[in-house]
Amino acid sequence: MVKIPHSIKEFVETQGIIVVGTIGGETISNISPRIFFVVEEDSIYWLDFFKHKSYKNMQINSWVTVSVFDKEDLNGFQFRGVVSFITDEPIRTEIKDMIIKKTLREFPSNKKVEALSRRDAQIIQFEPRVCYSLNPEEYTDMCIGSDIDSTQIFEK
Repeated sequence: MVKIPHSIKEFVETQGIIVVGTIGGETISNISPRIFFVVEEDSIYWLDFFKHKSYKNMQINSWVTVSVFDKEDLNGFQFRGVVSFITDEPIRTEIKDMIIKKTLREFPSNKKVEALSRRDAQIIQFEPRVCYSLNPEEYTDMCIGSDIDSTQIFEK
């Protein structure tokens, strides 16, 4: 797996939102924004409250794309990697509580965020395998970190 450098970790956390892209089997792709997340050195964890399209896709196909972008500086990153579902206690509760506490600090008076934080959620662990810059002034098709041959990722 790719280690997430501290500078990129800070960038992702500063933006406060990630976009998760999934595809399941032969179905249409799906993207969804996430604000309930935390970035660690080798993983990004997020909460899935609804278990709709993205959740169903991840059960079929564990390869996921995570993107974050700063629209003012026209800079960002895209990660491709695999997800797993955290079900073992007490780690599941520890991660969920950490994410909820962080998100409530970032959105202190948002009623929707407060309501969501009280719901049960699936904990998703994303392990990046490839990282790309989304800065349009750079070669955005060249990876800046990888532990695999990224040209082979989506070949059948």
